[in-house]
Amino acid sequence: MKINEALKIINATDTVRAKVADGVMYVHAKLLSYDDDWFMRISLYHLGWSAITADFDTCLGDDVDVMDLARVMDVVQRLICTPVKDRFPEKKYCLRWISDKDNCKNYLDYSSGMWDFVESKNEATIFAESELEQLKKDNPRLAPAIDAMKEEVKGDED
Repeated sequence: MKINEALKIINATDTVRAKVADGVMYVHAKLLSYDDDWFMRISLYHLGWSAITADFDTCLGDDVDVMDLARVMDVVQRLICTPVKDRFPEKKYCLRWISDKDNCKNYLDYSSGMWDFVESKNEATIFAESELEQLKKDNPRLAPAIDAMKEEVKGDED
């Protein structure tokens, strides 16, 4: 399970919220206003239940619905069973041609099975980091060019 997926599920509950800061997921009752009022803290870089610190007595309170707590525990179980490297979203890239002409960025599109130039990043082929690594492995002479052309695509751009 990816961290963003876990956050989305937990934050969709009526009485519990979660947030991530500095590699730690904090789970709070929604009615508590202070960030240090978490009832569960999960280290995102560790596996198993040893990654969890709980303070149910102090910060859980009567405001957390038992079904919401059950959902949180299910999500936490799936998260801590996911290998650490698989919890984080894989970076995505497009390939931008180096020599832009007329102040227009030129991106590479491979959707038709042939390399083509497009002017918008939204029209370019988006590659996962692992796909670019495989492309470099399959074409070692192109590896320096791929590294020079790759441009990270942030969340809402793809």
